[in-house]
Amino acid sequence: MLSDIVVPAILFLCIVVLHILRTKQLDPLKIFLGEEYELGAASTFGSRTIQQDYFGVKNNQGVLLMLLADGIRENGEIAAKLAVDTFRNLFYDTNLIKKPQYFFKRAANATQNKISNTLEERQGETSLAAVILSGDQLFYSLIGNCRVTVFRGGDLIPVSEGQTLDVLAKHRYEEGRISKQETLALLDRHRRYNVLGQDSFQEIEIFSKPISLLDNDMVVLMSEGVFNTLRWVELEEVLSKKKSVQALADEIINLVNDSPMVDKDNASILICRRK
Repeated sequence: MLSDIVVPAILFLCIVVLHILRTKQLDPLKIFLGEEYELGAASTFGSRTIQQDYFGVKNNQGVLLMLLADGIRENGEIAAKLAVDTFRNLFYDTNLIKKPQYFFKRAANATQNKISNTLEERQGETSLAAVILSGDQLFYSLIGNCRVTVFRGGDLIPVSEGQTLDVLAKHRYEEGRISKQETLALLDRHRRYNVLGQDSFQEIEIFSKPISLLDNDMVVLMSEGVFNTLRWVELEEVLSKKKSVQALADEIINLVNDSPMVDKDNASILICRRK
């Protein structure tokens, strides 16, 4: 008889703890107040049993850092958290912030070392999208296959390309390094070729010049579970609604949850509106 009471109680407690852990990382976004920016974020497990996505933001004297990590494979959730925490911890240096390209490269290398030293022989990898907003200027870097986009005037505009085999094939073909036949063979392969935590970690994708934002532009960071589940037009329809960015993020994640797709990855979205 006692087990009939204890077991359900333990299960309920586990659900409560899981919900707290799932939402705890979003608390700083929901309470973030700034004169220039409005932030919102949401996530879902999809059909996975572990949440391997991780968010982070940091404000340093009016300059905002946005981070979204998408953990991969076993221990991916550890790698994702290490990536976000390392970037955040390095964002204290005002001199670094004034040199975004140098900051992104230094933080990426520091993250790679941190993951390797922490996990050692255990595998753990993560994609990472990082954005710095300074006034009306957007600077970004990307490792792996998250998305950095800007929503403007009803259009969701991709800013990053993603470090996947199809993108790599296009660049190598344009450089004359592979044939047309080799390129065509790789175009349907969206597998990541570069992520934090892998032994063969390479150069990061980084902005060539800053993007100038307009009032009411929204910067949208997404993990694969969002853009691989929903159509681009679905995202644009939601983002066009006159709602708070938190409400927009929640609605997009609800669409992911309602999708009939069977095998859904963790899905996370981080939105910032410039007021």
